[in-house]
Amino acid sequence: MASTHGLGRRGLGLVLGCALLGTGGCATGPGPAAGPAAEGVSGTVHERSHADDRLERNHYLATRSGGAPAHDGHGGSVTRTARAGAQLATAAFQDVRAAEAAGWKSSLTTLGCFQDPERGGMGVHYVNDALLDDTVDIRRPEALVYELGRGGRVTGLVAHEYIVPLEAWHRSSPPRLFGVAFHRHPSLPLYVLHAWLWKDNVRGDLEDWNPAVRLCPSGVKIFGQDQPSDGHHS
Repeated sequence: MASTHGLGRRGLGLVLGCALLGTGGCATGPGPAAGPAAEGVSGTVHERSHADDRLERNHYLATRSGGAPAHDGHGGSVTRTARAGAQLATAAFQDVRAAEAAGWKSSLTTLGCFQDPERGGMGVHYVNDALLDDTVDIRRPEALVYELGRGGRVTGLVAHEYIVPLEAWHRSSPPRLFGVAFHRHPSLPLYVLHAWLWKDNVRGDLEDWNPAVRLCPSGVKIFGQDQPSDGHHS
């Protein structure tokens, strides 16, 4: 496992929280590809073709030039086996108090609620700083995404968010799960991927926004409006 000491636990938590926009087995970092991982059950991160690398470079250049990606059209889906494994691992976290006791912490007061009125809702992210490294385990997502109801009350777990800090990743191509490459956050040094495991998404299992998720309720801070979107907050 690659070291992430350069960022530090607190720094990783701040970066991750701002990056959040997205089962069981593990996808690990610099190891070679293994067939079973394509099913999202076990194995290591897939090898990438030169064409994939070119696509990722083009994506990066578009981001650097000011054309921030819309984070749409990732494609791919979660198999029944992978979904069952991930849900079994996080079912107890439908009770947000259980998630908090296990190390996931709310980012609502610092970052606010996430939404895109044109693409759909997302909610609030509960982040586990201890999981921020170069490995991704579908049973232990770096962030749990909860939908909010009236008055900002958590109504249920709707998605997993998998994140790998760029500083922790030492390959030229991004990590992958479910046969899909993670995408770079448009402004922060992170690879991210949503998986809508607990609430169906007509746009796709691995899209960032979900039209079935309610938009942020009134009275709740909204990321990008009431909260800064560049990774800095008071």
